[in-house]
Amino acid sequence: MHDRDMPRRAVVSRIADSHGITKIEAEKILRTAFEAVAEQITQRGRFHVAEVGSITFAKREPRRYFNPRTRTDAVSEGDIALKIKISKSMRNRLDGVDTSAFVQDPDEG
Repeated sequence: MHDRDMPRRAVVSRIADSHGITKIEAEKILRTAFEAVAEQITQRGRFHVAEVGSITFAKREPRRYFNPRTRTDAVSEGDIALKIKISKSMRNRLDGVDTSAFVQDPDEG
């Protein structure tokens, strides 16, 4: 995990401290929120938060690739990818922020 990542337990602690509740209660709230988001994406294909943006999913088509380990051509099964489109207000918040530190190195996986 990177130093810039905020682990779930840190989010739970922040919620608990901000609202004067226990970490167990904060964990239940966070879990409920994540379940609601997942349910909306599953049912409607989209979840939108005005200050943040929207999350949708897209099906990726199967594609051909070369497997260097086996030295054979293969076809992927296609996949589902989450897509995040940030809102204007979030984009404005990020103006002037050095986002190069947020870009994940493909080698880090």
